[in-house]
Amino acid sequence: MKKLDRRQFIKSGAVSCLAAPFWFTAGARSLNILDSDRSLEFEGEGFNWEWTAQNDHFRVLNQQGNVIAGGPLQPVVVVQRAGETTKRIATPGTPAKHEVQGNRVVWTYDKVNGSGNLSVAWRFDPNGLWMEPPIYESSTSEDIISLNLFAESGEDVVRPSLEVQTLVVPGLSHSPGLSPIVDRAMNLDTRTSIGRSGTGITQQWALPSHYFGGFRRQIPDAEAVSSVTSAFCCGLTDLPAGDLFVDLKDRGSSLVFNYRSDLWGQMRGPGKLRLGAGLLWTFAPNYREAIRRYYKGLMKAGIVSKKQNSPRKNATVLAPQWCTWGEQVAFHKENAMDQALLEEGYREMKAFGLQAGMLSIDLSWEGKFGSLEHSSERFPHFEEFIKRVRADGHRIGMWAAFMRCEDPAAFGLTPAQMMQLANGKPYVIQDELTTSYVLDFTRPEVEKIVRERTRRYIRRYKPDLVKFDFGYEVPLLDSVAPHDMGWAGERMLSKALEVVVGAMRDEDPDVALMYYALSPLYNDYFDLHSIDDLWMARDEYDLEANRRFFFSSLCGEFGVPTYGSSGYDWTSAPSIWFDSVAIGTLGSVASFKSSEVARGEPSPQCVAKYNGLAHLVRPANQFTVEPLDPVYTPLTRGGHASSWVRFESNQPVLVALRMQRIDGGPGKSEFSGMVSTTASVVIASKTAEALNQTAKLAVVPYGDGRLTLRRRSQAQASAEIVERYFGGQSQARHVEIPNGVLEIPLREAGDHGSPVEWIEIEIHPQA
Repeated sequence: MKKLDRRQFIKSGAVSCLAAPFWFTAGARSLNILDSDRSLEFEGEGFNWEWTAQNDHFRVLNQQGNVIAGGPLQPVVVVQRAGETTKRIATPGTPAKHEVQGNRVVWTYDKVNGSGNLSVAWRFDPNGLWMEPPIYESSTSEDIISLNLFAESGEDVVRPSLEVQTLVVPGLSHSPGLSPIVDRAMNLDTRTSIGRSGTGITQQWALPSHYFGGFRRQIPDAEAVSSVTSAFCCGLTDLPAGDLFVDLKDRGSSLVFNYRSDLWGQMRGPGKLRLGAGLLWTFAPNYREAIRRYYKGLMKAGIVSKKQNSPRKNATVLAPQWCTWGEQVAFHKENAMDQALLEEGYREMKAFGLQAGMLSIDLSWEGKFGSLEHSSERFPHFEEFIKRVRADGHRIGMWAAFMRCEDPAAFGLTPAQMMQLANGKPYVIQDELTTSYVLDFTRPEVEKIVRERTRRYIRRYKPDLVKFDFGYEVPLLDSVAPHDMGWAGERMLSKALEVVVGAMRDEDPDVALMYYALSPLYNDYFDLHSIDDLWMARDEYDLEANRRFFFSSLCGEFGVPTYGSSGYDWTSAPSIWFDSVAIGTLGSVASFKSSEVARGEPSPQCVAKYNGLAHLVRPANQFTVEPLDPVYTPLTRGGHASSWVRFESNQPVLVALRMQRIDGGPGKSEFSGMVSTTASVVIASKTAEALNQTAKLAVVPYGDGRLTLRRRSQAQASAEIVERYFGGQSQARHVEIPNGVLEIPLREAGDHGSPVEWIEIEIHPQA
């Protein structure tokens, strides 16, 4: 048997253009890869990988020997011969050999699709598995239709064949009626994007994220915290010039890179073609931790850099928002907002006492999509309004659909310079909003004009934050493509961002960009993730938001907080803000006058929660959030948590304890012996120090009871506790802190009946 040498492993992992990077520490243990010619085995940290030549399948097992995932190692390359219009070929090749090259193993296959050759390489690391893009060498004139990983084929039939007990596909559906947690026994027959929306199911554009995962369950016993025993995440390490899908069929799944070279000719033989993209597999006891390890793996490998923001940018990113969109929807002015509606919404925001740090102006402020100029007819005093809002102490956020263009001539362009259909005609989007084109950013003349217009837009309106929209609607290669196919598929959005964000930051390096994206592969561009839109979760906005937070809270690992917008009513908003304050900032799209339920206007108690939690928003964009009572299964309730703790520099700085779990059971009443409570509550440090060390604290009660904080120091101290009420009143009292134990009474209303916004605490050591 052959065994990989650790020195060879480190040396060979240094790089090539096709090799995925690795991470190591000085204490990393030696590799243990065993090659017996007919099989391969690798022992990683908490997982084992094995391959058998007899059936050319791999399996990943947990330490108990149970299979986490397994399937065919040879990919399926679907091609179409020159001259053919319908017949496709997907003939598997004959395994030729496998070769161990240090930490890298390469498999080769002959006679793929009759005469082609295919090579597949995996790199092995104790912390994960790296798959390189396959290399396909064609000897005939043929077009690549798709690359299908973890699939089997016979002639033109491709069958998804990755065996996973339960899949996790976060962006699967826009409706909570279809969970992102999919048991194979459901036998779904669908194709879903994990890069952007566009398949048959109405997808959730807030969570397409360039990975999918899965886990193995066990029957829990009375002491089990979770029935999940082992999980994986499989995610991209770079963006492919093709569409990215997960296929689900016959209880199997596969990862698909769609090229449609039969339409566009960009991946045509004969010749050597690099297909797909690099992948990283990570493993953990649960799928949330596996996703975290995927993110950390990308950063440790140098593929992704953790976002470093200036204090000014963080102040913008984390400013609590109120957005005009709900007001527009309520009054049926989604595409016809005007000065009167804008002024009235702002007046109502102030009248109801909502202390938003930012007013976000949503869709239809432009004269036409893509103009980046306000409609002078509908907004005769737009710029004066912006100046007035700023003078009142608010930041300005502005919506823009940079990739849509309603009138190319207004840009000095023509329809021929837009994204094109296969017949050479421009692709046109027709929906309830407008008729528009999609700009082709790969054309130099388009790039030049968009850069100029974007810079002028930033100079003129000086938005603090830009809400980038409709990037997820880049059309699929089945019908539409850009001029330069090197930027096709998943790369098209990154090209648009390179142009648009580059131009914005040329004018203002601290302008913040918000988008519906969890992918760290866009980390150079996006500063704030948004969970919008919750419109298909009516009557359960808080449950759907909580699930999205369960995944998006991991973005703090690479420096992207989450904007926790509400749904379209005020009743569930306080629950949403309870969750989102731990992972980013607060928001609302609810109308002040017209609501889906009951009265449109928010109650003083609701506004008090927003105002109070605004004081608990942390100023940092880098953090780790842990759910204190995670629910991984069952399918409908999985991917939720009721209580959270936030760490910065490995110190707990915020704890949110909910007394009732999402699944109806008893919630968390304490954290690590440090914080305990008899009512739901959020407590945060007001400094960079930990909760049990800081001298300044903020508390927002979600019920009446008592909060206990055990400080690190047992020295005698005292505290000034100030209850601050909705409307501006306050009440202060002095308390002693015997033996480092601070007792804080919790109540939601003061003696005079005014709602409590927050409790301010300042601790003084005794001399």
